[in-house]
Amino acid sequence: MNATAQLVIGVVVIVFAIVGYFIWDRRYRGDKEGIFRATNEVFKDPTTGKTTRVYEDPETGKRQYREEG
Repeated sequence: MNATAQLVIGVVVIVFAIVGYFIWDRRYRGDKEGIFRATNEVFKDPTTGKTTRVYEDPETGKRQYREEG
């Protein structure tokens, strides 16, 4: 295999790695993905003093903390 072929293969591998990192990896899709449901967990945030409710995506277990109105 010559140097040009090795370079082309290397570039293709790098491109697939970058595309996979940003497109297929769920961690980088943002919190808008998934269906978050309110849990019974409510607490007073010690930093802000505001009431906060925990929301959870049952499929992934991912949690969000939202201020209660």
